[in-house]
Amino acid sequence: MMTVTERSEAVDYYNRDAAGFAARYDSVSFEAVHPLLGHYLPVSGAALDIGAGSGRDARALATHGLTVTAVEPSIGLRLIGEASTSSIRWIDDRLPDLVRIADFGFFDLILCSAVLMLVPPTDLTKSFVTMEKLLAPSGSIAINIRQPMSGEPPNIFFAHSDDEILAAADTAGLICLDRAEAGDALGREPYRWRSFIFERRR
Repeated sequence: MMTVTERSEAVDYYNRDAAGFAARYDSVSFEAVHPLLGHYLPVSGAALDIGAGSGRDARALATHGLTVTAVEPSIGLRLIGEASTSSIRWIDDRLPDLVRIADFGFFDLILCSAVLMLVPPTDLTKSFVTMEKLLAPSGSIAINIRQPMSGEPPNIFFAHSDDEILAAADTAGLICLDRAEAGDALGREPYRWRSFIFERRR
């Protein structure tokens, strides 16, 4: 399990240049980053954006008519996101537990983008179990993940294979509806992003 120190290091990594990360995230559109997700967006309901960063995706989901809760443990990114809109509820929380989200009901869409590579292998299955518990009966979970890149801190970024992602989801009672791979919306090489859409096993 990730220790308190390791969790703090991961958050500090983003706090050190929150403005720079926010500018990078906000320079590309939701549609460019999530081409697969566009086919699975609910027409209404509640959405949970885990690891919302500066709020690009949360704002897009709100524009699509969803009531959005944004989870972001980096105070620097969270403050930038909060300042960008008043229609989104922002929460300081993180996987694998999301302890502050339990009282907010269930979500028709859970988006977990560019987050699971920050979760160590020992917490991967627990993260999926947590998300499954927050999912509305007919809801879906959208995952976007990449492998760590050379030079990124190995105690912060972790590699998860497709098989490991699918196995963790299966243990949590989820099935994969769709999956795809794409290049980086920011044009960074050799970044490759893998996307998955999950729902509850019927």
